[in-house]
Amino acid sequence: MIGAHLRQIAARNPDHPAIVDGDERITYGGLAQRINGIARWLEDSLRLRPGDVVAASLTNSWQFAACFFAISELGGVFMPCNPQWRAPELGGLAGRLRLRGVLTEPQLRQEWDGVGETLAPASVYTLDDAAAWETDSPPRSVPAPQSLEKAPALYLITSGSTGLPKIVPRTHANLVAGARSSAGVLHIGPGRRFLGVAPFYHANGFHNCMLLALMNGASLVVVRHFLPAACAEQVHRDETDVLVGSPLVFRLLADRVSDPGLLAPLKTCISAGARLPQDEVERWKTRFGIRLRQLYGSSEANVISLDASDRDPPPGPGFFVGTPIPGVEIRCLGPGGESMDRGVAGELAVRSPAVMSGYLGDPDRNHQVFHQGFFRTGDIGYLDPHGNLYLTGRVGRVMNVSGTKVDPVEIEMALESLSGVSGCRVDAAPDGRGSEVIRARIAVRDGITLTRRDVIERCRERLAEYKLPRIIEFVEDLPLTISGKMAQP
Repeated sequence: MIGAHLRQIAARNPDHPAIVDGDERITYGGLAQRINGIARWLEDSLRLRPGDVVAASLTNSWQFAACFFAISELGGVFMPCNPQWRAPELGGLAGRLRLRGVLTEPQLRQEWDGVGETLAPASVYTLDDAAAWETDSPPRSVPAPQSLEKAPALYLITSGSTGLPKIVPRTHANLVAGARSSAGVLHIGPGRRFLGVAPFYHANGFHNCMLLALMNGASLVVVRHFLPAACAEQVHRDETDVLVGSPLVFRLLADRVSDPGLLAPLKTCISAGARLPQDEVERWKTRFGIRLRQLYGSSEANVISLDASDRDPPPGPGFFVGTPIPGVEIRCLGPGGESMDRGVAGELAVRSPAVMSGYLGDPDRNHQVFHQGFFRTGDIGYLDPHGNLYLTGRVGRVMNVSGTKVDPVEIEMALESLSGVSGCRVDAAPDGRGSEVIRARIAVRDGITLTRRDVIERCRERLAEYKLPRIIEFVEDLPLTISGKMAQP
């Protein structure tokens, strides 16, 4: 189904640019040809059949995209892995799945070679093992598109609260529905040019950048290594007008791009993966004349809501994340699973054609996260009377301070409202007397000076006394990944 959709686009626009990757300029017709070559190679080398799982440790590249489409067209399942994962992490996944094979790059093969007996050495292939990937011949045996609709095309790996990664199956129908809905809101089609900064192995980069571009006939300008100054030059040179990133990406571009004119081609800038501090939004608007927009989604549900309006966000308690995209239903659930009224916060539960049907091999968790057909996101929030969606916290991060429940997200939002704060992290820390107190680690932009008094005064303006952080640490930077998530210690 995914492959047939891409081939229809290629048949209509064979000469339209699909992927720009360094010196490579690949048209949609050329991409279809390369997919043919990879599919033929997969048939011959891996004997790939419908339902087979192929892991891929690949950095952003045209090969990443072409391998996904080739595997999915044959009815296989593509499982992207973070190139930074080590042998024990990869071995843990291989032990849970019957992998048909692994595609990786020469410099990354060592970790797969260290996985051990859960993976046969002959099933690991590097990209240079397949030299003849260009052919005019399509794959020999392709399942009918209608037979693939409910079949998984992608396994995404996301962190689990127990330390065991969760495997999120995404069907062909899930992926097509997500790409179409987002494209309609953002007006994505031929002529739009995406800068592929977000890692493709991550849900944001895969769904909202690579797939959103290629499934709608737009062009994808690949960034293999994110260097802010070089990215700005690339925006200018290739006239890219869509940038999907994380708060870290936008902060580094604002910090390190000396010539604002280099980013002038950008028309649509979307931040996802974490909260975007309002101070960063204002800085981009002042410096580049571009409005940063917040996207809210997850590996399990794809895009849930998006700020697509040209107006400033309406004021309201919590963090504004736009309005639900077409096809998405949202409920705010109370403690007993009851639906809350508009304006009343509860756990957000979503239903749409893009939502997964359940984690792989985890029936107990699936029973917990689905409620009457709605996926429970674990986020706390509410819809206002006009349909605007706000996040106010997270179910799993509630702290217990002297017997009182405190949500660290509420404190983080208060800190982020302080001018000069580029990021923060709130958690509970031992107080040395057997109890816990609230700790705030705050990163401040260069050239800005903040004191403990500044922090306490802002918190007192917005929070009850018991929610004030007792430990305040100013740090040079917070350990964020490029996808926008907090790096784990």
